Amino acid sequence: MKIHYLFILLFLVFFNTGFTQDKIALVIGNSSYQESPLRNPVNDATDIAGTLSQLGFQVTLKTNLNHQQMESVIRSFGTQINSGDVALFYFSGHGTQVDGLNYLVPVGEKIYAADEVKYKSVEAGFVLDKMESAGSDINIVILDACRNNPFKGFRSSGRGFAYMSAPNGTIVSYATAPGSVALDGIGRNSPYTKYLIQAIQIERLQIEDVFKKVREYVAKETGNKQIPWESSSLIGDFYFQKDQRLDVNSDKMENSDLNINSLDTSNISNKLLEENKIELMALINSDNDNLPTDSFGLFTDSRDNKTYKWVRIGDQIWMGENLNFRTSDNSICYKKNSAYCKQFGRLYKQPTPENACPEGWHLPGEHEWQKLIEYLGGNKIAGGKMKEKGNKHWTSPNNEASNQSNFSAVAGGKYYCDPDPYKVWWLYGKLGSTAYFWAQGRHYYYLTNKKGKIYNGYQSVMKVNYKIFDGHYYSIRCIKN
Repeated sequence: MKIHYLFILLFLVFFNTGFTQDKIALVIGNSSYQESPLRNPVNDATDIAGTLSQLGFQVTLKTNLNHQQMESVIRSFGTQINSGDVALFYFSGHGTQVDGLNYLVPVGEKIYAADEVKYKSVEAGFVLDKMESAGSDINIVILDACRNNPFKGFRSSGRGFAYMSAPNGTIVSYATAPGSVALDGIGRNSPYTKYLIQAIQIERLQIEDVFKKVREYVAKETGNKQIPWESSSLIGDFYFQKDQRLDVNSDKMENSDLNINSLDTSNISNKLLEENKIELMALINSDNDNLPTDSFGLFTDSRDNKTYKWVRIGDQIWMGENLNFRTSDNSICYKKNSAYCKQFGRLYKQPTPENACPEGWHLPGEHEWQKLIEYLGGNKIAGGKMKEKGNKHWTSPNNEASNQSNFSAVAGGKYYCDPDPYKVWWLYGKLGSTAYFWAQGRHYYYLTNKKGKIYNGYQSVMKVNYKIFDGHYYSIRCIKN
C-alpha cells in the first residue's frame, strides 16, 4: 500500500506545480458613512474575505475607504491580476445610479447633487475595465451595494443599481434586481452575504448554481422583497469549492496501471516533497469525520438537488429545516398541499423514516436527541431554544421560543389515525401548534406552542379489528454521520 501512497504524493506535487491558476480577490466593506451609516458591510466584507481565503483566494481586505483610497486599491488590484487568473471583486456598502451608470460610494464624502456623484464616487465600470485589461480568465463581480440613497441633498435617478452588461468571461452578481433596493439586515450580515458565504462553500456547485441558491434563500427570507440577480458572459465552468481529494483506500488504486518508477522526480525539490507529504499524511490519517468548523451552512441532497440548511449545536450537526424528500411511499404533504411541504417539509410514516435521510446523514437515535437536549439545558427549556421565533410557522402564543440554538423547529403538525373499535379514521392536525420529529426505533420528540419544554414518546403498532396500522406521520430532522 505504501507505493500507492507514494503515487498520490507525486500526483499532488505534479498537480500543484503543473496547473497553476491564481485566484485573486479584492474585498471592500464601507459602513462608516457620515449620513446613513450601515451596520453590516464591514462584517460582510470581513466574513467574505475569510471564507474566500479558506477557498484558496489571495485576498486583499479593505474597509471604510474614502474616494482616493478606493481608486488606489482597485488600481493595485488590477496590477495583481495576470492573464489566465480568476479575479473576484466584492463590495458591500452604499451604491447609487445616476444617468444609467452605477457608482460605489466611499465614506467621508458629502454629495449635494446628482451631478457630483461621478466626481466623488467610484464607477463600477472602473473595476470591470481593470479586470478586462489584465486579461484574467474568469472575472467575478459581487455587489451587495444597493442600499437606499445615503445622501439627503438629492434624489438619484433610480432606486438601486442600473442594469450593467458583463464583458466576456465575466459574471456580475447584484444583491437585488436592477432598480430595487437591498436590505442591510438585522443580524451580523446582510441577507445576501449571509447566504453567499454558505453557498460558496458547497462542494461541486458551479458558480451559476451558487448564485441561484443564494437567490432562493434571500427571496425566502425577505418574502420576495429582495431578489438577487446576475448578468453573465462566462464560457467555462467555475467552482468555488471543488473537491479534488483522492480516495486513498479505493480499490481502483490497487489496480492502477501507472508505473511509479516511470515518473521523473529529478526536478522536484525536497522542500516541495515535504510540503505535499504533510498534505498526504493528513489525508491518510483522516478518520473521515471532518466536521465543518462553521456554525451553519448549506448542503445539497444529491437525490433531488434540494438544498437544506445545517446547524452545529455542540459537537453535533443537525439539519436546520425539515426534510422534504419524496419517498416512494409513506410520505405526504400536509393535506396533500405542496405549499405545506415547502414551508414545513414532508410528513413520514414508519418504517420509512429509518432510511429517508440523505447520504451522509441519518435519522437520529434517542441518545442523539438526549445529547442535544442536555446541551441546551434539559428538557424543560431546550424546546424553547429550538423553536423558531414568531408566528410565521407557529400559532400564538408560541411561548418561550428563542431559537437560541438555530435549530429553527417549525410546527408541521401530523397526519394520524384515530381508531375506534371497528375502523381507523385518518386525520390532519396540530399544524402551527406542535412540531413532531421521528427518532430511531419508532420513538419521537415533540414541541408545542404553549411551553418551552420538549417531550418524547413511542409510536406503537396498532391493531384494530385484526388489522395492523403503523400509526402516525411526523416530520424528520436528520443528523450528520
